[in-house]
Amino acid sequence: MFSPTHLSLRLLQLPTHSSLAAAHGVPTTSFRMLTLVGLHVDNDLDRVVGWGECSALNEAGYTPEWAEGAFELLRSGAPFTNVSAPMATAAIEMAALDADLKQAGESLSGRLGTSGSSAPAGAVVGLAPLSTMLDEVEDLAAQGYRRIKIKIAPGRIVDPVAAVRSSFPGLELHVDANASLRQEDLPALMQLRDLGVRVVEQPFSVDDRHMPARLIAETDLDVAADEAVQSSADVDALAANQAATAIAVKPSKLGGIQAALDVLDQVHAAGMRATIGGMLESGLGRHVLAALAPLPAFTLVGDLSPAGRWLADDPFPDITMRSGMIAAPSHLGIAGEPFANRLERYTVRRATVTAATALAAVTNR
Repeated sequence: MFSPTHLSLRLLQLPTHSSLAAAHGVPTTSFRMLTLVGLHVDNDLDRVVGWGECSALNEAGYTPEWAEGAFELLRSGAPFTNVSAPMATAAIEMAALDADLKQAGESLSGRLGTSGSSAPAGAVVGLAPLSTMLDEVEDLAAQGYRRIKIKIAPGRIVDPVAAVRSSFPGLELHVDANASLRQEDLPALMQLRDLGVRVVEQPFSVDDRHMPARLIAETDLDVAADEAVQSSADVDALAANQAATAIAVKPSKLGGIQAALDVLDQVHAAGMRATIGGMLESGLGRHVLAALAPLPAFTLVGDLSPAGRWLADDPFPDITMRSGMIAAPSHLGIAGEPFANRLERYTVRRATVTAATALAAVTNR
């Protein structure tokens, strides 16, 4: 029987190799804050801990939620929903699912039907001087990445892509403007066709339906929506306005794994394409992406890479890349168990929430 006794909350401060600069802002810290949920469950035989990650970033901006704010929300016991706090909701759902899988002796990929499958890896490079960016792309290509997504911004659209294409003619290239471009940038975007770019992610502001539709009508580029998608209603609006041909599906941003699966079905029914999206997760969150990515509805290569691409250390086992592919994990549960010593090393705050609050959080997610 599923009987949670309490939630243990941890605010983690994980060291990073480097920051990811994008048009919506440049991180100024050398660490990644994450809120971790441990759902402690008693059954007839033993005790199980289900682990869930809130992947909200260090600061609000990309989404209204942020890591420490999510910790405070979960600690307070205040009510929240998938609408008001989707990333906190996703953490609760992940922890509950992890516990359920462990009790059932299953892996997440087994539950999803992706066990034994794999998906191509994709890496992201941030805004940087051309020489720095080219060195990074060279290293990523040598590691086996088949797709590179380049962050772009006003005044930095064609040149970085042209430089990468000239040096690496065989790579699949996507770009991501993080909603930073305006109408005057459309001619530069048009030039990306001739550079072999396949996908332009969130080129314009989230409420601009006209310019993405024009880009779609005048080019054969896939235009993927990211920031513009917070719910299934947004997918409907984008499809109705022909303002996207693809959706970046980010489980944590949508409210969890089930919400992501629902949106994936919706995207497929609308005749759109899908790409898996990441949020600089730990190994725990990356296991979710790796289990989802082989689903057939994901027809575009996504942001699928090991957590170690950004994190210098991690309390959870990481996913692995071989020959440019990442296999769906086979761990019991979602990612197996964390490394206890690392978990303690990087915990900066902790709290415990009562059994009644834990049960309410699970049943109301």
